Amino acid sequence: MAEPRSFSLQVIVISAAILAAGCGADDGGTPLWDGVIDSGGWDTFGDSAGDTAVDTISDVPTEVPVDDCAERARWVYLVAEDKSLLRFYPDILNFELVGTLSCPAGALANPFSMSVDRNADAWVLYAPALGGGQLYKVSTLDASCTATSFAASQNGFDLFGMGFASNSSGSEDETLCVAGGGALSIGTGNAQLGWVDMTSLILTPIGSVQGWPEMTGTGAGELWGFDPYSTPPSIIQLDKWSGSVLYTYNTTIPSGVTEAWAFAFWGGDFYVFFKLSADASTKVYKLETDDGSTSIVVPDSGYKIVGAGVSTCAPVVFI
Repeated sequence: MAEPRSFSLQVIVISAAILAAGCGADDGGTPLWDGVIDSGGWDTFGDSAGDTAVDTISDVPTEVPVDDCAERARWVYLVAEDKSLLRFYPDILNFELVGTLSCPAGALANPFSMSVDRNADAWVLYAPALGGGQLYKVSTLDASCTATSFAASQNGFDLFGMGFASNSSGSEDETLCVAGGGALSIGTGNAQLGWVDMTSLILTPIGSVQGWPEMTGTGAGELWGFDPYSTPPSIIQLDKWSGSVLYTYNTTIPSGVTEAWAFAFWGGDFYVFFKLSADASTKVYKLETDDGSTSIVVPDSGYKIVGAGVSTCAPVVFI
């Protein structure tokens, strides 16, 4: 059962430099949130104010009267090796089980990475025993899975991390950016950056990128990656046109034999879901962007988390 959700949630908009778009066209658009979901009208699940009933997934409306985003598109979603699909609330560090994936990927295939679009649809890449990964569309309402026409191993991208980024700051248009390469080269050398046309599901390469990052985009039009193989593990802002590094946060996350990593931006800060071979389960780290500090916020999640997805509807604090 979900935790009761009745607190106020606000996106603070501060003037910021508008970044050049990449991984797609600059379509302009309107700002994301320019106001507050507060106790005067709606709580964070979109119920009327004063609703004291415990919220569950069935309470999540298709949309709330703030912008074009589905309410459930505002949270972080995680997929675990055991195929659990989880909703993660960064503000209270709580996990909610949405369901168990049953994608027709074969008994030997497991989820590898995930991203979430503005419609609150998750896109999950499965890693088969051999060959390239298959991309599935998954509902964040009940974890139901739909096969897609995505062709595996396009341009040498057997496996990849991914993240949706707005095409420009505040735009409602977004592009799925990916970083990956051959299945046997994970963790060695540099991955390739590309983008996926979500209509044709054709993957177009752009250039190389540092390490093998998992990626997250923002409603500010930024693209960020977490590279577990740098020393120390780092969070990097990427140029969406070329893959070059624009900015680096060096974390205090320990290095070691990496088993699983995932990455998300929410509310102005970064969340890293990271498991070393010595860890009992995935730990959750938070990097505060105001001072660059890193801390463990969930020492034992109880899951081996292999993918994280957050849409460009998630709260953004321009800094």
